[in-house]
Amino acid sequence: MAQAQRAPADVTEAPDDHGAYLSLVFGNGRIHGGNAEGYRWMRGRTFEVRAGRQQRTLFGSALPDSLSERIDFVHYNEGHPDNNHRDGFAVQWLMVRKLGAGTAFELGVGPYLSMNTTVIDGRQIDDAKVGALVSLGLRLPLGALPSGTHLRIGYNHVQMRNVHRSDALMIGIGRQFGRSEPDPETDPADGQTWFGVSVGNSITNMSGTDGAIASVLEVRRYLGERMEHWAVSGKFLFEGDDGARVDRRGAAAQLWYVQRVTPRFAMSAGLGPYVARNRRDDNITHANLLISFQAEHALSRHLRAFMNFNRVKTFRQTDDRDLFQLGLLKDF
Repeated sequence: MAQAQRAPADVTEAPDDHGAYLSLVFGNGRIHGGNAEGYRWMRGRTFEVRAGRQQRTLFGSALPDSLSERIDFVHYNEGHPDNNHRDGFAVQWLMVRKLGAGTAFELGVGPYLSMNTTVIDGRQIDDAKVGALVSLGLRLPLGALPSGTHLRIGYNHVQMRNVHRSDALMIGIGRQFGRSEPDPETDPADGQTWFGVSVGNSITNMSGTDGAIASVLEVRRYLGERMEHWAVSGKFLFEGDDGARVDRRGAAAQLWYVQRVTPRFAMSAGLGPYVARNRRDDNITHANLLISFQAEHALSRHLRAFMNFNRVKTFRQTDDRDLFQLGLLKDF
């Protein structure tokens, strides 16, 4: 009886079940073809963050014990070769094959929305392109660390039309978590409305600009049991003044996919339209895209702390911006 009443711990017991997957890797690579020029190596600044959920079925059919599939949300930065600083976001479908105890091989592919800061004909632009991200991964167990933790060796290939392609080799750490059951002490009730505030730094992805203090107000609602992984939010953003090009503020609406990692920790990705007025551009109002990647920790059933990365994509070849925020969510 005492065991049944014990609160769930932030440790999973089935690292190869249906739980979340997280990894962080760093490395180096090279760009080829297209608009590649000068020094083509990525100067050791390549990195990738991925978060996903592993499944044991493929289109509803059970897979053999040695196979599983996963859907990952990926932020990929392709380093700093000359005149190209490309990064972006991908959604990948992966097939995972076990090779032995804790060892596995992965193959993944998916669409990749990239943003490249480059100079063309003497003009600096933020060039948006959609291409494909193909990934290979080898997972090697690290026995001294928590179960499911592994060394990850990864290879990424980016293919895009009319611009450079890239190849990179990276190494880092990952963990396959087991299924995380809800914790009554911290799990938000269906239909609860949460209010949040966050502050941080904003960076305009153009030269000749300064960093600025940014703040965000948010209203979030987690959806019902049938849509347990989903949430919606409305935000008002104050991006701050970079001293040269951007002093934007406006409203955004986002749809979120939420993946619980442990009973208290979750990762989420959000996407949606963002309408904002730029006071350094004659107060002109434009529609933009807001992409967010967030980690949150439940302090109690009614309070959550979070940190996130937000990309404002204008699709006008200028004034894209990154916001790095820390904040709190409180339910009412």
